[in-house]
Amino acid sequence: SSGINAEYGIVVNIWGKICMKLKDVVETKPELEEEHYERVGDSLKFLKHHFQNNLGENGVPEEQLIAQPAFTQVLDTMDLQKMDTTELIIRHYKEQSEERGERSTGAGVIDLKLSLKERRDGKAILFAKLLGARELIALDTNGKSDPFIQLQVVPHHLFPDCELKQSTVKKSTLEPIYNEMFEFIIPQDQICNGVLVLTVFDYDFISANDFEGEAMVRLTDLPRNSEQHVKWTMALHRPKQDSIYKILAGRVNDKVATKFVEIRRKAMEAEEFMLAESGASSTTGSKVSLAQRHGSES
Repeated sequence: SSGINAEYGIVVNIWGKICMKLKDVVETKPELEEEHYERVGDSLKFLKHHFQNNLGENGVPEEQLIAQPAFTQVLDTMDLQKMDTTELIIRHYKEQSEERGERSTGAGVIDLKLSLKERRDGKAILFAKLLGARELIALDTNGKSDPFIQLQVVPHHLFPDCELKQSTVKKSTLEPIYNEMFEFIIPQDQICNGVLVLTVFDYDFISANDFEGEAMVRLTDLPRNSEQHVKWTMALHRPKQDSIYKILAGRVNDKVATKFVEIRRKAMEAEEFMLAESGASSTTGSKVSLAQRHGSES
C-alpha cells in the first residue's frame, strides 16, 4: 500500500509540473489565437485521461489530479487570456482591492477621510482628505524617508478625466502629517468599477522615487451623500505580480494594456527591484540594506 501511494505521489508530482509548464506557456503567449487555448485545453483533458486510466493497475484517482493547484491555475489562466483587456483591468483592481484592508503588513498605514456625494448631472464628487501616514519603512541612509502620496481613481480607461493627485513631500520622517484635501469628479455609472489607489513614495532628488507601498479603497465601499467625511485607516501593501498583470504586460501592441502596465509597474515590480537593489547595495553600499528596509528579524 505504501509503495502504491509513493508511486502515485511521484506521478502526481509529474502531473503538477506538466500543468505548471502549460500555465507558463499560456500566461506568456498573448499573441496566440483563442483556438490555441482550446487546443491546450484539449491536450490537458487528454493527459488527465491518460494519467487516470493508463498508469498503474487502476491509474491515478481523478480527485488527486484535480486537487493539484497547478491544474486549476492553468484552466484559470486560459480563461483570463480569452478575456478583453478592459475586463482584465477591472478584474485586477477589484481583486487587488478585495485583498487589502486594515490588516498590518509591516509597510505602514495611511489615515484619511473620504466621502462620495452625487450630483444631479450624473457625476459624483469624491472628497479625500489625506491626514497622514504612520510606521513607514525607512528608505534613506539616515533611517528616515521623504514621503509623499499619490492619489488616483482607476481603472484609467474608465476615469480618463480623473488626473493623478499628489501631496507635498515631508522631509526626514516616518510619520508624515499632511491634512491636504483632494477632489475627483467621477461618473456615477462607473462607481461600481472604481477604486481609489493611494501610493506612498520616498522622494529622491537624484534618482527615481522609491516605492513604499500602496492602499486601495473600492468606491462602492464608501457611504454616499453622507454629511460627514468617514475616517479610514488603510494598511500599505507591497503587491506581487498576478496572472492578470503578466498577461497584460505581454500585450505589447494593445495601447490600453501598455498604459495599464505603465501605471502599475512601479508597484507590481517593487519587490523584485528591491531584491535586485539590495544585492547591488551589498557590494556598493548604496541606499540602505534589505534588513533596514524590512526591519530586523532578530
